Amino acid sequence: MSFEYWYMFPVAVVIAILANSSGFSGGVLFQPIYNLFLNIPIQSAIATGIATETVGMTSGAIRYIYYKMVDLPIAFTMIMLTIPGIVLGNHALIVINGDLLKLILGFIILFIATMQFANAVKKSFGRRESVPVEDIYPFMWIPPVSGFFSAATGTGVCEISQPLLEKGLNLKTRKANATAIMIEATADWIITILNIHAGFIIWEIWIFTGTGVILGGQIGPYISRFLPERLIKIIFSISIILIGVFYIYKGYIWMMKGRV
Repeated sequence: MSFEYWYMFPVAVVIAILANSSGFSGGVLFQPIYNLFLNIPIQSAIATGIATETVGMTSGAIRYIYYKMVDLPIAFTMIMLTIPGIVLGNHALIVINGDLLKLILGFIILFIATMQFANAVKKSFGRRESVPVEDIYPFMWIPPVSGFFSAATGTGVCEISQPLLEKGLNLKTRKANATAIMIEATADWIITILNIHAGFIIWEIWIFTGTGVILGGQIGPYISRFLPERLIKIIFSISIILIGVFYIYKGYIWMMKGRV
Protein backbone atom coordinates (compact mmCIF):
# COMPACT_ATOMS: atom_id res chain seq x y z
CA MET A 1 0.00 0.00 0.00
CA SER A 2 1.29 3.46 -0.96
CA PHE A 3 1.43 6.18 1.71
CA GLU A 4 1.60 8.99 -0.84
CA TYR A 5 -1.74 10.44 0.26
CA TRP A 6 -1.39 9.91 4.02
CA TYR A 7 -2.04 13.60 4.71
CA MET A 8 -5.64 13.17 3.51
CA PHE A 9 -6.44 11.24 6.70
CA PRO A 10 -6.50 14.28 9.06
CA VAL A 11 -8.16 16.38 6.35
CA ALA A 12 -10.90 13.76 6.07
CA VAL A 13 -11.43 13.66 9.84
CA VAL A 14 -12.04 17.43 9.95
CA ILE A 15 -14.36 17.43 6.93
CA ALA A 16 -16.42 14.55 8.33
CA ILE A 17 -16.80 16.26 11.71
CA LEU A 18 -18.03 19.44 10.03
CA ALA A 19 -20.40 17.62 7.66
CA ASN A 20 -21.90 15.19 10.18
CA SER A 21 -22.41 17.82 12.86
CA SER A 22 -24.25 20.28 10.59
CA GLY A 23 -25.98 18.06 8.00
CA PHE A 24 -24.37 18.58 4.60
CA SER A 25 -22.56 16.12 2.35
CA GLY A 26 -18.83 16.28 2.96
CA GLY A 27 -17.95 14.69 -0.36
CA VAL A 28 -18.22 18.06 -2.08
CA LEU A 29 -15.35 19.43 0.03
CA PHE A 30 -13.10 16.67 -1.26
CA GLN A 31 -13.77 17.51 -4.90
CA PRO A 32 -11.75 20.76 -5.04
CA ILE A 33 -8.88 18.98 -3.29
CA TYR A 34 -8.98 16.04 -5.69
CA ASN A 35 -9.62 18.03 -8.86
CA LEU A 36 -7.64 21.25 -8.31
CA PHE A 37 -4.79 20.23 -5.99
CA LEU A 38 -4.28 16.56 -6.87
CA ASN A 39 -5.15 17.05 -10.55
CA ILE A 40 -7.58 14.13 -10.64
CA PRO A 41 -10.10 14.01 -13.55
CA ILE A 42 -13.53 15.32 -12.60
CA GLN A 43 -15.33 11.96 -12.91
CA SER A 44 -12.82 10.25 -10.61
CA ALA A 45 -12.86 13.24 -8.24
CA ILE A 46 -16.64 13.00 -7.92
CA ALA A 47 -16.66 9.20 -7.62
CA THR A 48 -13.85 9.07 -5.05
CA GLY A 49 -15.47 11.89 -3.08
CA ILE A 50 -18.78 10.03 -2.99
CA ALA A 51 -17.06 6.75 -2.03
CA THR A 52 -15.36 8.60 0.82
CA GLU A 53 -18.61 10.25 1.84
CA THR A 54 -20.38 6.87 1.80
CA VAL A 55 -18.46 5.46 4.75
CA GLY A 56 -18.37 8.82 6.56
CA MET A 57 -22.11 9.39 6.31
CA THR A 58 -22.78 5.76 7.21
CA SER A 59 -20.65 6.18 10.32
CA GLY A 60 -22.56 9.35 11.22
CA ALA A 61 -25.95 7.77 10.47
CA ILE A 62 -25.21 4.80 12.74
CA ARG A 63 -24.32 7.19 15.54
CA TYR A 64 -27.47 9.26 14.99
CA ILE A 65 -29.62 6.10 14.96
CA TYR A 66 -27.99 5.13 18.26
CA TYR A 67 -29.00 8.55 19.62
CA LYS A 68 -32.57 7.94 18.28
CA MET A 69 -32.41 11.15 16.27
CA VAL A 70 -33.34 9.72 12.84
CA ASP A 71 -37.00 9.77 11.72
CA LEU A 72 -36.78 6.31 10.14
CA PRO A 73 -40.20 6.07 8.39
CA ILE A 74 -39.77 9.35 6.49
CA ALA A 75 -36.10 8.52 5.83
CA PHE A 76 -36.94 5.18 4.18
CA THR A 77 -39.70 6.80 2.11
CA MET A 78 -37.37 9.52 0.85
CA ILE A 79 -34.66 6.95 0.09
CA MET A 80 -37.06 5.03 -2.16
CA LEU A 81 -38.01 8.27 -3.94
CA THR A 82 -34.34 9.16 -4.39
CA ILE A 83 -33.29 5.97 -6.20
CA PRO A 84 -34.72 6.77 -9.68
CA GLY A 85 -32.88 10.10 -9.65
CA ILE A 86 -29.64 8.34 -8.69
CA VAL A 87 -29.85 6.01 -11.68
CA LEU A 88 -30.43 8.92 -14.07
CA GLY A 89 -27.75 11.04 -12.42
CA ASN A 90 -25.15 8.29 -12.67
CA HIS A 91 -25.79 8.13 -16.41
CA ALA A 92 -25.60 11.93 -16.63
CA LEU A 93 -22.16 11.85 -15.00
CA ILE A 94 -20.91 10.02 -18.09
CA VAL A 95 -22.80 11.78 -20.89
CA ILE A 96 -23.30 15.39 -19.67
CA ASN A 97 -20.58 17.91 -18.86
CA GLY A 98 -20.17 17.93 -15.08
CA ASP A 99 -19.50 21.67 -14.93
CA LEU A 100 -22.84 22.41 -16.59
CA LEU A 101 -24.65 20.34 -13.97
CA LYS A 102 -22.67 22.06 -11.22
CA LEU A 103 -23.66 25.47 -12.58
CA ILE A 104 -27.35 24.54 -12.36
CA LEU A 105 -26.99 22.94 -8.93
CA GLY A 106 -24.91 25.88 -7.70
CA PHE A 107 -27.79 28.30 -8.20
CA ILE A 108 -30.28 25.86 -6.61
CA ILE A 109 -28.32 25.26 -3.41
CA LEU A 110 -27.19 28.90 -3.18
CA PHE A 111 -30.85 29.89 -3.08
CA ILE A 112 -31.63 27.20 -0.48
CA ALA A 113 -28.63 28.10 1.69
CA THR A 114 -29.47 31.80 1.63
CA MET A 115 -32.98 31.01 2.85
CA GLN A 116 -31.56 28.77 5.57
CA PHE A 117 -29.18 31.49 6.69
CA ALA A 118 -32.08 33.95 6.89
CA ASN A 119 -34.01 31.40 8.98
CA ALA A 120 -31.02 31.10 11.32
CA VAL A 121 -30.89 34.87 11.76
CA LYS A 122 -34.65 34.94 12.48
CA LYS A 123 -34.33 31.85 14.73
CA SER A 124 -36.90 30.02 12.62
CA PHE A 125 -36.49 26.26 13.15
CA GLY A 126 -38.54 23.09 12.72
CA ARG A 127 -40.66 22.09 15.69
CA ARG A 128 -41.96 18.55 15.09
CA GLU A 129 -40.41 15.44 16.61
CA SER A 130 -41.57 13.22 13.72
CA VAL A 131 -43.25 13.53 10.34
CA PRO A 132 -46.19 11.41 9.07
CA VAL A 133 -45.13 9.71 5.82
CA GLU A 134 -48.12 11.11 3.94
CA ASP A 135 -46.81 14.65 4.50
CA ILE A 136 -44.09 13.99 1.90
CA TYR A 137 -46.65 13.50 -0.90
CA PRO A 138 -46.73 17.17 -2.07
CA PHE A 139 -42.91 17.11 -2.19
CA MET A 140 -42.43 13.73 -3.88
CA TRP A 141 -40.64 15.31 -6.85
CA ILE A 142 -37.82 16.73 -4.71
CA PRO A 143 -35.97 13.51 -3.59
CA PRO A 144 -35.48 12.28 -7.20
CA VAL A 145 -34.00 15.68 -8.11
CA SER A 146 -31.63 15.52 -5.14
CA GLY A 147 -30.61 11.96 -6.11
CA PHE A 148 -29.95 13.02 -9.70
CA PHE A 149 -27.62 15.85 -8.72
CA SER A 150 -25.93 13.80 -6.00
CA ALA A 151 -24.99 11.03 -8.45
CA ALA A 152 -24.01 13.47 -11.21
CA THR A 153 -22.08 16.05 -9.18
CA GLY A 154 -21.41 14.52 -5.75
CA THR A 155 -23.76 16.97 -4.02
CA GLY A 156 -27.51 17.16 -3.61
CA VAL A 157 -29.18 14.72 -1.23
CA CYS A 158 -28.20 16.29 2.10
CA GLU A 159 -28.21 19.85 0.80
CA ILE A 160 -31.77 19.52 -0.53
CA SER A 161 -33.22 16.94 1.91
CA GLN A 162 -32.29 18.82 5.09
CA PRO A 163 -34.17 22.03 4.17
CA LEU A 164 -37.12 19.94 2.91
CA LEU A 165 -37.31 18.08 6.21
CA GLU A 166 -36.91 21.15 8.39
CA LYS A 167 -38.77 23.89 6.51
CA GLY A 168 -41.08 21.89 4.27
CA LEU A 169 -42.04 19.26 6.85
CA ASN A 170 -41.25 21.24 10.04
CA LEU A 171 -38.97 18.56 11.55
CA LYS A 172 -36.66 19.73 14.33
CA THR A 173 -33.24 20.92 13.15
CA ARG A 174 -31.15 18.15 14.72
CA LYS A 175 -33.58 15.46 13.57
CA ALA A 176 -33.66 16.97 10.07
CA ASN A 177 -29.84 16.87 9.97
CA ALA A 178 -29.69 13.29 11.24
CA THR A 179 -32.43 12.07 8.90
CA ALA A 180 -30.83 13.80 5.89
CA ILE A 181 -27.52 12.12 6.72
CA MET A 182 -29.27 8.74 6.87
CA ILE A 183 -30.81 9.37 3.43
CA GLU A 184 -27.46 10.54 2.04
CA ALA A 185 -25.61 7.52 3.44
CA THR A 186 -28.00 5.07 1.78
CA ALA A 187 -28.01 6.96 -1.51
CA ASP A 188 -24.21 7.07 -1.48
CA TRP A 189 -23.97 3.28 -1.21
CA ILE A 190 -26.02 2.92 -4.39
CA ILE A 191 -23.97 5.56 -6.21
CA THR A 192 -20.66 4.05 -5.04
CA ILE A 193 -21.63 0.56 -6.22
CA LEU A 194 -22.40 2.00 -9.65
CA ASN A 195 -19.08 3.89 -9.67
CA ILE A 196 -17.12 0.78 -8.67
CA HIS A 197 -18.56 -0.94 -11.71
CA ALA A 198 -17.53 2.05 -13.87
CA GLY A 199 -13.99 2.01 -12.43
CA PHE A 200 -13.95 5.71 -11.45
CA ILE A 201 -12.81 5.40 -7.80
CA ILE A 202 -9.13 5.95 -6.92
CA TRP A 203 -8.58 3.55 -4.04
CA GLU A 204 -5.04 4.78 -3.20
CA ILE A 205 -6.62 8.01 -1.96
CA TRP A 206 -9.82 6.50 -0.60
CA ILE A 207 -8.00 4.26 1.89
CA PHE A 208 -6.90 7.38 3.81
CA THR A 209 -9.97 9.55 3.32
CA GLY A 210 -12.31 6.63 4.00
CA THR A 211 -10.71 5.76 7.32
CA GLY A 212 -10.58 9.44 8.26
CA VAL A 213 -14.29 10.05 7.70
CA ILE A 214 -15.26 6.94 9.67
CA LEU A 215 -13.61 8.53 12.71
CA GLY A 216 -14.99 11.98 11.95
CA GLY A 217 -18.44 10.48 11.39
CA GLN A 218 -18.51 9.35 15.02
CA ILE A 219 -17.23 12.64 16.43
CA GLY A 220 -19.56 14.94 14.43
CA PRO A 221 -22.90 13.63 15.79
CA TYR A 222 -21.51 13.68 19.34
CA ILE A 223 -20.50 17.33 19.00
CA SER A 224 -23.84 18.21 17.36
CA ARG A 225 -25.72 17.31 20.55
CA PHE A 226 -24.08 20.20 22.37
CA LEU A 227 -24.21 22.87 19.67
CA PRO A 228 -27.01 25.47 19.65
CA GLU A 229 -29.52 24.99 16.84
CA ARG A 230 -28.76 28.45 15.51
CA LEU A 231 -25.04 27.72 15.26
CA ILE A 232 -25.71 24.40 13.50
CA LYS A 233 -27.92 26.21 11.01
CA ILE A 234 -25.34 28.93 10.39
CA ILE A 235 -22.56 26.36 9.82
CA PHE A 236 -24.81 24.47 7.39
CA SER A 237 -25.83 27.64 5.53
CA ILE A 238 -22.33 29.08 5.17
CA SER A 239 -20.93 25.72 4.04
CA ILE A 240 -23.62 25.34 1.39
CA ILE A 241 -23.24 28.96 0.25
CA LEU A 242 -19.52 28.35 -0.30
CA ILE A 243 -20.28 25.14 -2.20
CA GLY A 244 -22.86 26.92 -4.35
CA VAL A 245 -20.45 29.75 -5.18
CA PHE A 246 -17.71 27.24 -6.06
CA TYR A 247 -20.06 25.32 -8.36
CA ILE A 248 -21.22 28.51 -10.09
CA TYR A 249 -17.59 29.54 -10.55
CA LYS A 250 -16.74 26.15 -12.10
CA GLY A 251 -19.70 26.44 -14.43
CA TYR A 252 -18.74 29.98 -15.39
CA ILE A 253 -15.18 28.92 -16.24
CA TRP A 254 -16.57 26.11 -18.38
CA MET A 255 -18.84 28.56 -20.25
CA MET A 256 -15.99 30.98 -20.85
CA LYS A 257 -13.80 28.20 -22.25
CA GLY A 258 -16.61 27.25 -24.60
CA ARG A 259 -16.64 30.75 -26.06
CA VAL A 260 -12.91 30.82 -26.79
